[in-house]
Amino acid sequence: MQSGTRQKTVSRRGQPPAKRRRIEFGHPRPEDDVPTPQAQANAPSAAAFSERVLPPEHVPPLTTFCSRVFAENLQKLSSNEAKWENARWWLKHLPDSLAQKVFTVLRHTCPALLHHSVIVAYFLRGNSISLGDDLPGVSKLTIFAIGDHASRNLLEELELTGFAKIADQTFATVISKLPSLRKLNLRGCTKVGQQTADAVAKHCSQLEAVNFNYTAVLPASLASILLNCKQLKVLKAAGIPNWTDATYAKLWTALGVGFQLSNLRSLKLRQAALSDAAVNQTLAICPNLERLDLSFTLVKRPVLPTGNALEKLVLTSTKISSQDLLTMIAPLMRLKVLALGAMGGGQGSSAAISNTSAMTLTDDTLRSLTDILENCSDLERMNLVGNTKLGFTGRRGPDAPLAYFIRKVGRRCKHLNLAGITSLRSSDLEGLAHPDNVDEGSPNLQHLNLNNTSVDDTAAPYISACVDLQTLEVAGTKFTSAGLFPIIDACERLVKLDLTSCRGVRVGDRRRFFEVWEEEWKNR
Repeated sequence: MQSGTRQKTVSRRGQPPAKRRRIEFGHPRPEDDVPTPQAQANAPSAAAFSERVLPPEHVPPLTTFCSRVFAENLQKLSSNEAKWENARWWLKHLPDSLAQKVFTVLRHTCPALLHHSVIVAYFLRGNSISLGDDLPGVSKLTIFAIGDHASRNLLEELELTGFAKIADQTFATVISKLPSLRKLNLRGCTKVGQQTADAVAKHCSQLEAVNFNYTAVLPASLASILLNCKQLKVLKAAGIPNWTDATYAKLWTALGVGFQLSNLRSLKLRQAALSDAAVNQTLAICPNLERLDLSFTLVKRPVLPTGNALEKLVLTSTKISSQDLLTMIAPLMRLKVLALGAMGGGQGSSAAISNTSAMTLTDDTLRSLTDILENCSDLERMNLVGNTKLGFTGRRGPDAPLAYFIRKVGRRCKHLNLAGITSLRSSDLEGLAHPDNVDEGSPNLQHLNLNNTSVDDTAAPYISACVDLQTLEVAGTKFTSAGLFPIIDACERLVKLDLTSCRGVRVGDRRRFFEVWEEEWKNR
């Protein structure tokens, strides 16, 4: 860090809310990185995150500054009738794309001021609408208004998430008025079921992506969608109760023999109580899958599509044997995302995951897996969270399986999750700073999760080699302030630290650690 410039620091109490952004269908979500089905729940309030805001690398456009200033002054403007009338006129005449930018900023800055009437009057327009339960002003009437707005026939993307109290009929009524819909996200709308599915099938023939995660849509309800929406590329059906082999069989009865999903590229069946019989029957009709999530299912020997086109594979907490796992992954040279958390845990039960004897990913398997993944040049995200048998044999040094993996594969990833591997030691991270080939340069890591491992301050020189690091999670480790200071010095892009339960850091400093570092730096 150059002495002439210091970054502005920001501390927050508790875990900061996740940055809300537009979610691309099929992309990894945060819950892919945790070993329990409760991933979607909020983190406990005792979490101690420290954050800072760095100067932007590029000057934001003027529209961004204007949107921020407007959001910061909305309360003042709305309290003055003359000024508010003028502001309403400008809001009404904003181009659709700019109106959506303003709406996004307002959602972050002052969601409580976005009443139903304001949302309906100024922000339900354009070809994309996104509303969530983070907006207290959204009601059933707001949802209904989507189906009545002037450009509803042109609406292509609709995201309505977390509305657990709104009835199935409400969503069905709105969707029946949206013939151009291509992307639909109803994640967390727990009452969405048969009526909504029927409306989608009947009125949205151009649909390309649908997210029914944490709804009540049963397998049989999908039949009409799969039959009528020929362009469907993304299907997400995670965390839906009563998805079993028996209920799944009704879907196949409705589809009939010879049915194919040749266009499907992304499939998510996370937390479904489905066995190999049901899952493999599905995979057999999806020859062109690129993204597959079978985490927390009952699969033991899934048969992947023969095209070997998978770029994302999530098998967290499944009971796939080590040999079957290696055989399955060996031909997948296009992998970008691989999640093998808590292998052997089975359905993600807390009891199973906390039981070391239940885990099946061993050091020998990891070494063989490393040799396979070394040839996957596009691998960006790797998740081994909760595999408590790794490093259990006590072998140390550069050839130990964990050290070998980090040196050969881990340092090439942008996201690496090693949380919960209790036998991971600081020495295993040496490969971050000392690769086999000096021409390899610095690690690509941007997000490193070492929560609840045995790393300590001696890992600081190795982590400091990750000059592109933006997020470092070391909750429950032996790190102290003295070990963290040089990491922040070296990693100038680091903006987020998780120091929950770090006993080497004073409790009062954990949420403001960047400020503590700033003070320490000035006193050197």
